[in-house]
Amino acid sequence: MTVNRFETIRRFLHFNNNEKHLPKEHPQHDRLHKIRPIISHLNEKFALVPMEQRLSIDEQMCATKVALFMKQYLPNKPHKWGFKLYVMCSVKGYAHKFEIYTGQENERLPDEPDFGPVGNVVVRLARGIYSLGTVQSNRLVNCKLPDKKTMMKKSVPRGTYEEQMTEFDGIDVTAVTWKDNKVVTFLSSYVGAEPVGQVERFDKANKTRIKISCPHIIKEYNAHMGGVDLMDSFIGRYRIAMRSRKWYLRILYHLLDMTVINSWLVYKDLKITEANSSVLNLCHFRLELAEVLAKVNNSFEHCNKRGRPSTSNSVEMEIQAKKRRGPAQHIPPKDIRTDNVGHWPGNCVRSRCKMPGCKGYTQTRCEKCGVALCLTTTKNCFKNFHM
Repeated sequence: MTVNRFETIRRFLHFNNNEKHLPKEHPQHDRLHKIRPIISHLNEKFALVPMEQRLSIDEQMCATKVALFMKQYLPNKPHKWGFKLYVMCSVKGYAHKFEIYTGQENERLPDEPDFGPVGNVVVRLARGIYSLGTVQSNRLVNCKLPDKKTMMKKSVPRGTYEEQMTEFDGIDVTAVTWKDNKVVTFLSSYVGAEPVGQVERFDKANKTRIKISCPHIIKEYNAHMGGVDLMDSFIGRYRIAMRSRKWYLRILYHLLDMTVINSWLVYKDLKITEANSSVLNLCHFRLELAEVLAKVNNSFEHCNKRGRPSTSNSVEMEIQAKKRRGPAQHIPPKDIRTDNVGHWPGNCVRSRCKMPGCKGYTQTRCEKCGVALCLTTTKNCFKNFHM
């Protein structure tokens, strides 16, 4: 595809009917109308993967400086300007749900209180899930926990904690305040301070490392709260860097990056369960994904064959081993070789057959894969290569 053709397609790319966009004065006006089908479709597909036991909800930035009122400024983020998303991720970084913040999200169930646009987003993402998180002490009404001034006194040793429990709507809620470098307060509906462990800290007065008490709720929070940050680190390595003045295209690129990360994480989980299988890193996974999407057209579903497994796995292992031995002719990924679409024999200059284990010469090449393969009455490397 030429650059001009790509730019033309991107210029006229739309995802929703603009004529059905309700005006601003309408109570059901959707600020994300232009990209709403993509958001709904991806949330539906992401939810097909079963959730893990530990999940985390956090903010995520879609970096951009496009002129739009939905753009946010977060000074503590690496990318300070952009669209803000709320994402629920697993410990491995898989995004199960996400919502884009627009300032008008007030949808809630009849029995749910109104916490404002930001609070309602978190409530929607965490419905039916036991929770754990940090909280400001002034948010705990009528709580008997000591205040920060009392906890930060020198007479209070480092590692001191206080725990209070209550019940709300039949659910036990625990509030724990703990003194480390600063005072931090946690609120949870499934874990408390017990069992109390120990962590090492550096004591500036004695210039040595000491052990202090650490409630279990702290360790539980630190071990499972970084799923969204992990997703951000994956996106930051190989993000789509194309610029656009259209705000919905910038969101589209970010959602595509999220989709690729999710697919890579699912791919890794499936590969780990297979014996003698090598796992592609994120860079090579994106390269092969791009090549497969560029070459595969009108592929059909393959039925699983009964009987002994074919030799395709051994052929694939030999091809990967040949790649590692040194520079060689590029061989397409397995998904392209075995898609049964567009693999036609053509003429080429006499060259060595690229089928692993074959030392013959041939004048036949695959027009789609671009590799020379034997196709004679005695040897059919062309067929074996594409099986």
